[in-house]
Order: sequence, then structure tokens, then C-alpha cells
Amino acid sequence: GAGGGDSWDRAGGAFFVFMWGMGGFWRDEHRQLVASLPAGSEAKIDRKRHRYPYAIVWTPIHPISWVLPFVGHMGVCDSRGICLDFTGAIGVDDLAFGKPTRFLVLNPKRVSRDRVLAKTRGLDLEAHALETENTDEPAELWDRAVLHSCEDFQHRMHCMICGSDCHSHVAVALNAMGYLGFTWWNKVILAAWIFFCGRYTSIGSFIQTWLGTAVVLVIALFVNS
Repeated sequence: GAGGGDSWDRAGGAFFVFMWGMGGFWRDEHRQLVASLPAGSEAKIDRKRHRYPYAIVWTPIHPISWVLPFVGHMGVCDSRGICLDFTGAIGVDDLAFGKPTRFLVLNPKRVSRDRVLAKTRGLDLEAHALETENTDEPAELWDRAVLHSCEDFQHRMHCMICGSDCHSHVAVALNAMGYLGFTWWNKVILAAWIFFCGRYTSIGSFIQTWLGTAVVLVIALFVNS
């Protein structure tokens, strides 16, 4: 993936709550990364490289998540497992605030072809190395919706509280897909979904997610005893 310093630069910007979109530099990075992967290779989970095809990924935002464990940073992965996330800038394969600790794999066959083609009609297929205008391939339909969301958010202002944030970025992708026949995905639904249904990427990620909360609870119990 890309350097960790970039992810923390973007994370720092997000901590200021407001951050303006930073354009389309991510597009070339994503296209080059896709081109570097073996053609026709089967998409599968690769925990070592933090690749989760067709998945929503999540990581805690310390120390906020210590007190509010449902608060964290979210990204969406393309059909190859390359993560794209929003902090004011679009990140590629480098989730802000740290590597994913939780993930939720979705089913690309539950994407609405007609809705994706309608929502992504203006998407520059050549710029994203996408293949055909009218495709039936679930992988390409999934990728179109994800890239459509990135194109939309690359010029948006980031606002953690009441505007466009990382969860909104994922929600727009799922709404473009008409995933599960539903087009009202939002940050609240996604936060609850990953919190209650997300799988941990490792034992270490479970500890990373909950250790801070456990310490806060112990301190609170000690103070109040």
C-alpha cells in the first residue's frame, strides 16, 4: 500500500472536522495500482496486504473510539480489495487512522446493473481503465459505483459531524449500486452495520479496537468505587 505518512496527514486534516476536497490525484494512483496486479487473478482476502475485495473496512479513531466505540473511520474496497476512503482527500490503499481492524464483505451479485449504469453514465471509463460501456460483470459494476463515489467526493468538503464524511462516501457508493435493492444507505446505518456485524481482521485488531475502551471503563469503575 501507499506510505503510512500520507494516511496520517489525511487523518490529521479530518481531525479539524472541516477539510476541502483535494481533487483527482487519487485517480492515477488507483489506475497504476490496478495495472500492477496480475490480470485475471482471482479476488480474495489478503490480510497481510490488507486487501478485502467487495468489502467495507473500518478502523478506530483513537482516543475518540475509547469513549465512543462505534465511532471510527470507514472505507470501501474495490473488486480487487484496494481500499478507497475519504478524509477530504481520496485515499488509495492506505486507510487513514491505521490499517483496517474490522471488515464486512458484501455480495457483488446484489448490485443493480440498471441503477449502476444509470448513476455512472458520466464516468470516464478510460480514465479508470474500465472496459465496456454496458457490462453485466458484477466486478465492473461494483467498481463503477465505488469510483463514482470517489469522483463525487473528491471536491467535497469533509465534515465529521453533519456533512460529508467517510461513512457518507461509502453510503453514496452503495446507493449507486442499489445494494440489496436499497437506496437510502447513510452513515448511521453503516456505523451500526459494521459495529454489530463486522468481522475482526485479526486477534490483534480486536485488542486494538477494544483495549482503550476497557482501560476507560476500569478507570471509571475505580474512580466511582
